[in-house]
Amino acid sequence: MPLKSILTALALTLATAVSANAETFEIDQLIDLNALTPEGVYRFAPDYLWIEPGDSIKFLNSTGNHTVTAIDGMWPDGAERVDIEHQPLAEVTFETPGIYGFKCKVHGRHGMYALIVVGSPDANVDRLEMTNVGALGQRIFGDLLEKMNKDAESRSQ
Repeated sequence: MPLKSILTALALTLATAVSANAETFEIDQLIDLNALTPEGVYRFAPDYLWIEPGDSIKFLNSTGNHTVTAIDGMWPDGAERVDIEHQPLAEVTFETPGIYGFKCKVHGRHGMYALIVVGSPDANVDRLEMTNVGALGQRIFGDLLEKMNKDAESRSQ
C-alpha cells in the first residue's frame, strides 16, 4: 500500500476517533418569573460549563429577544465568534482552548451571562476584560470565574 494511502487512512481513523469522543451539551435560555432574585429571571441554564476541544454546545431558545453573543475581551484569540439570534436550536463546536464569555444582548443588563471553559483557561485567563459588561456583569462573572477556579483545583488533583 502506498505511503500516501496509509497516511490518508491514518488521518481518517484519527479524525473519527476524536469526533467519536466529542460530547454535546445543552444550554437553555430561560425566563423564570418565579426566580428569587432579579438576575435569576433571565438566565442561561447552566451558566457555566467546562468542556473539551471538539465538544459542542446546543444553545436552545434563542428566540424572541434572546441571543447568544460573544463578549469582547472574553474570547480566545483565533476562536470563531458566536452570535446567535432567532434560532430555536443552534449547535456550536468549540475547538480553541480558553475562556468564552457570553451574554444575551437584550437581557445582559438583567444578568443573563454564561461562561464556558474549553480545555484549559490558560489561553486567555490573563487577558480577560470585563469592561463591556457593567457592574452586575462583573459581579456575575466574578462568581463564574470563582466556580472555574474551584473546578480547576479539583481537576488538578
